[in-house]
Amino acid sequence: MQEKTRAKNAKNLSEVQLIEELKRLRTQIPDNPSLNPILNVAFDLSRRLESGDVSSEEVRSLAGRLMDRACVRRARRLREKVGYVDQAATLKDFTSYVEKTAKEAGSIKAFAERWERARTGIVLTAHPTFGLSDALYRRMVEIAVADPAGDVTIGLPHAPERELTLQHEHKCAQDAIRNLRNAYEELLHGFYSVASQKFGDAAFKLRPRLTTLASWIGYDLDGRTDIAWTFSFEVRLLEKRGALADIRERFVVLKHKLEETDEAQRLARQIVGKLDLAIASVDEQLKALEAFKNDSSALATAANVITKTDGYNLLTVEPLQTLFASLIDTVQAPQMKRAVAALSGLVDATGLGTSHIHLRINALQLNNAFRAYVHEPWTRDLTESQSLARIVEMIKNCPREAVNFATLDLETATAIRQFALTAQIHKHVDKETPIRFLIAECESPATVLIAVFFAKLFGVDGITDISPLFETPSGLENGSRIMERLVEEETYRDYVKGRKRLSIQTGFSDAGRFIGQISATLAIERYYHGLAALLDRAKLDDVEILIFSTHGESMGRGAHPGTLHTRLHYLMTDEARFRFADANIPVKHETSFQGGDGYMYFGNRALTTRALATIVMDGEIPEREHDPFYSEHNFSLDFFLRLRAFQQHLFAHDGYRAVLGAFGPNLLFKTGSRPVKRQGEHTSDRGNPARMRAIPNNAILQQFGYIANVVAGLGTAVGADRDRFNKLAKSSKRLRSLLEMIAYAKQISSLNAMGANAQIFNAGLWASRASWGREQVLSTAFRTLATHLLPDERQGAINELVHLLRLDAIDLHAILEDQQIEDGTDPDENRLELDLLQAIRLALIMRIFILAAQLPRFTPQDGLSHAQVLEMALSLEIPEVLNILRKAFPHGAKNFAEEGNAAFDEQATYRPRGIDDYARLETEILTPMESSYEFIREIGTGISHHFGAFG
Repeated sequence: MQEKTRAKNAKNLSEVQLIEELKRLRTQIPDNPSLNPILNVAFDLSRRLESGDVSSEEVRSLAGRLMDRACVRRARRLREKVGYVDQAATLKDFTSYVEKTAKEAGSIKAFAERWERARTGIVLTAHPTFGLSDALYRRMVEIAVADPAGDVTIGLPHAPERELTLQHEHKCAQDAIRNLRNAYEELLHGFYSVASQKFGDAAFKLRPRLTTLASWIGYDLDGRTDIAWTFSFEVRLLEKRGALADIRERFVVLKHKLEETDEAQRLARQIVGKLDLAIASVDEQLKALEAFKNDSSALATAANVITKTDGYNLLTVEPLQTLFASLIDTVQAPQMKRAVAALSGLVDATGLGTSHIHLRINALQLNNAFRAYVHEPWTRDLTESQSLARIVEMIKNCPREAVNFATLDLETATAIRQFALTAQIHKHVDKETPIRFLIAECESPATVLIAVFFAKLFGVDGITDISPLFETPSGLENGSRIMERLVEEETYRDYVKGRKRLSIQTGFSDAGRFIGQISATLAIERYYHGLAALLDRAKLDDVEILIFSTHGESMGRGAHPGTLHTRLHYLMTDEARFRFADANIPVKHETSFQGGDGYMYFGNRALTTRALATIVMDGEIPEREHDPFYSEHNFSLDFFLRLRAFQQHLFAHDGYRAVLGAFGPNLLFKTGSRPVKRQGEHTSDRGNPARMRAIPNNAILQQFGYIANVVAGLGTAVGADRDRFNKLAKSSKRLRSLLEMIAYAKQISSLNAMGANAQIFNAGLWASRASWGREQVLSTAFRTLATHLLPDERQGAINELVHLLRLDAIDLHAILEDQQIEDGTDPDENRLELDLLQAIRLALIMRIFILAAQLPRFTPQDGLSHAQVLEMALSLEIPEVLNILRKAFPHGAKNFAEEGNAAFDEQATYRPRGIDDYARLETEILTPMESSYEFIREIGTGISHHFGAFG
């Protein structure tokens, strides 16, 4: 009988039937405007769950099937984004591109010049988007490459690793870098194959730089204080060891195929011997550093080991490259020349590390370090002109300071310590590979010059690329002025001429929280145009501009949902490329791949090779096309300003802040080692975007179902002249890419979801459930919730936001319909499954609310009353609530039979009632609350699958 009931219930929880119910309810909305299909389905599920008509296991099974399908779709979309077909197609496309450049060059000299510098770059960053376990990550990559037809069962929880440490993040990055190194060498084989056919054996002497690989994991101190210099230095040594061991392993495989001539074998033994000694030297340094970490008094001993000069510690790749060059001359077979040249090219690309590294701090840390260095009173603020004059004079008269590991260990100023770390890496690890020094939240030219001063002070200005980040609204607005002021200073000009490179970074994090993603996209592009113009005027001959675009994998982080090629040109537009080219300014464009989400592009060698080939080929300046978006200056500027104003108004809306603050990040798993909260965040203003990091900000919008910082404001931006806009959009490639970004975001956004999630705070919902009397056993809990939520303003504020966004969406749909762009008005199966996931999770949140309303009264714990703990539960601060309740109502381990009677001569007949009662509290309320909360967060991961990334 029970089996039949189970079968019936499972059938009743068929996703097919529930999706049909969502469709049916949607058709009724025109006649019942207050109807919300997601809320209706959630309410029905909640009643059935509380009555026992369906079990938690059945609900979990239903959600699991939906999440599996979303996960598979996400994996298949990854394949489409990368453009992967098979390895043969990848190599054919790449070699055809190399052939094209060889034909255009004509001579080997011109061909060598074309490939002598990298025009693109990949940076792996550790923003906390490690939302997938290692096993789930591998499963998705496997699906992306295999592309199996039909339904696929994932068979894994949709959750991150339980422990997310910086070490784990570093390992994930290094796994991706390993695939990138494999792909890089493979593309070099293709390059030399084409080049040698065109130019003969002379081609094997070329040192092409296809692209660059870099990472900042282990070196990023922006907003975190938990990374000691010892960790960063150890990571750099480990990366050096990894690179040396990797080259050795590759060469040993190649060595067995070498010709048996005396000269070739002699050179091979020299290469292996030099690598073995270098690896042994690094091992000795690592052992010494580990000894110091375990005993702080052993610093001098460790330092002396690290700094000794014995000739074995490689500080430059030139000894290896000289041997490789001799070996190329010695071997006769073209395939062996190609293999050695490719390996040499890999060494050339990354130096004595698995990749290049980026150190990152923020402007405040740098400014405070300078103030401490010059003993400037903390109460005194210099004007910008005073600061610049002072710093310029200091740079001109800068001494050269030497540091050792003692001074590095003693230094308390984060920024100075990072420069001292750079100096020690330069002296004792790798003296020639450039190091990027990123300055977040940079809003003054003085800040950049302070960095130049410290680089010169410690003797690393020759290898350090100082790169200000412009991403705040102020930074983007004033970025051109800041750079113009800098290039006016001879000290800065001398610095960039010495580096032959001027470096800047742009980002979407702060911009996305304050002016919206589309506005941020346009502001960044406007900045690039201004930069091209000012550099043209500055006449910095033989200096390339390095532009590092930091963004994420989802629309909330500024990444286009289209192909990788589309994404790269969305960031660095054709128009921006033309303007730099017209000014004869060489450009290197780097792009970031963030956290676990971004590393998926490099989760498999085949995917990696395709992605890498696309990025290398993206260095080409596209053929010029006229785009009226740029000739209609006034209209385009008005569009940008109106859109920015709408988004700024939106972010100040009480409903927007209620969305962000309703549950805060409690809907989400922790997805990285970096703290979620910004310094200075207070619970009272949890919904303030300024107090929240960008990734949880975007992730919460995803979870509430409407990514307003991408979707909203188009109608207002277009203004009254819609006909003119429609005509412009139909002929503008750039405007089309913006509309496609908005349209895709709208297709997977749902105001019904946002409205349904708000209803959980509606006192009327709970009062109605109590008044109808159909759930008598829970009537008291419903009344408790209704009473507690009567003064709560969240639901009203969010509803107002929903109404505002719905009015905005009317114009949005009309504009997209005019452009014949799919807008999601009629949701597809993918969106309906997302709506159903929202309904299931809402039913589980209702369950937590109902359980919380049944919590027994207790003596205040840790200064918290029963009402305060209930409010914590309604904000989904469940781990904290469980901790408080388990402390107030302990149960457990004592066995009455053994401890109550057996060991005592005096017998008792009374059994303490709390033993059983507190255990019932655990099994009836606390454990179900805990398991529901964990599954709510897992559904959050399932929802993020639909958006293609976490936050």
